[in-house]
Amino acid sequence: MFLQHNPLECQTMTSERYLIPQINKPLAAEITLPGSKSIALRQLAIAALTNGETRISGIPACDDVDAMRECIETLGATVTTRGEWVVVQGPVDFTKDVTLDARMSGASTRLLLGIAALRKGSTTIDGHPSLRARTNAPLLDVFTAYGCQIESDGGCLPVTIQGPFRPPATLVIDGSLSSQYVTALLLCAPRYAVTSVQTITISGDPVSKPYIDITLNEMAKRGVQGTWIDAQQLNVEIKPYQPGAVQVEGDATAATYFAGLVTLHGGQLELTNLGASTRQGDYKFFEIMETLGATVERKPESTRIQGPRQIKALPVTDMNEMPDAALTLIAMAPLLPQTTKITGLSSLHHKECDRLECPAAEFRQLGIQATTQTEAIEVEPIEPDAIKAHTMCTYHDHRMAMAFSLLGSVSGKVSVDDKTVVNKTYPAYWQDYSKVAGLTN
Repeated sequence: MFLQHNPLECQTMTSERYLIPQINKPLAAEITLPGSKSIALRQLAIAALTNGETRISGIPACDDVDAMRECIETLGATVTTRGEWVVVQGPVDFTKDVTLDARMSGASTRLLLGIAALRKGSTTIDGHPSLRARTNAPLLDVFTAYGCQIESDGGCLPVTIQGPFRPPATLVIDGSLSSQYVTALLLCAPRYAVTSVQTITISGDPVSKPYIDITLNEMAKRGVQGTWIDAQQLNVEIKPYQPGAVQVEGDATAATYFAGLVTLHGGQLELTNLGASTRQGDYKFFEIMETLGATVERKPESTRIQGPRQIKALPVTDMNEMPDAALTLIAMAPLLPQTTKITGLSSLHHKECDRLECPAAEFRQLGIQATTQTEAIEVEPIEPDAIKAHTMCTYHDHRMAMAFSLLGSVSGKVSVDDKTVVNKTYPAYWQDYSKVAGLTN
């Protein structure tokens, strides 16, 4: 009932079909991950609201970041590249009428909606059809209540918004569908708050709290402090963002694919630019790999993982705080020794595709038994030789391709319908996969 895209839609998407190479030996590699997309998008948005120059290193080259860069340029910020630095001269223009293309980036959309609400000029935001299917209603409802004029397709893109947003000192936002709504309000608070402290109360059961923590951490790097008062309320001390230099660390969600590969195939892998100092919630995925038998050595800025001699069964696991990493674990589940149940998945219905029902549909095509509930999936184990040859639908979702590469690495009979879908966040993924697999130097 939550399925957003029919699997039959993908039958003609074969121009970039790609057979995932099988891995037949233990891994022995070192990988430098792309910079964290989540951090990069937040820092670009902050830079767009900052008076002065922001220099950002480690920004990943991917479609989501390109979309955000283009949008803040259209809004009036100046964005240039100087060697390893992306340099943003802010702030944006708050008066002219603009039209923005967020492409397929949900996180960029929510941040841009926050910036749009600050502007006296009219801002129209649109994107890919898959992005239009994702609701922004909780955020738009808050903006409408406090001064913004909004036109939308039932809370979805395209959206036209005209501010300025003039809220009271305490705001209430529904955080049960996405943490990105909360992030948009937090990050833009220094520009809309009328008191020295802005309070944001989250109604419903908050999802993906670690992503809110990332937002607070990135704001603090720029001189604005936000703190949790309790499990559902935050305070932001209102000060202007400070210009300066920031660095983007490796992407913890991208790390889950390689952590999963070394756990399945054995051997050893080192990630050079992601370590225990991170605030990214998906770094806890390494704890799940330890439960499966892997050994993890954590240093402040790097991580080394060694695969187990024999994979252990996984107890029932709640992934509510790691929604982007949940798909990696779902794709691994058929390769674990016993029936695997993964819970806390309600937010997966509202991603680039329905990341609960779409994987279940692909499992059926692969001969894998899986049952879903509103917030959970239960997956039966299968012998690798029993996995059926199949070109799986990615539903225009980059993480479907990267997560299911783990299943393909064992089977050798799994293809994706669109090799280039990974360009959204990790254009070099297949090259790095081949490096880890020992297929290239």
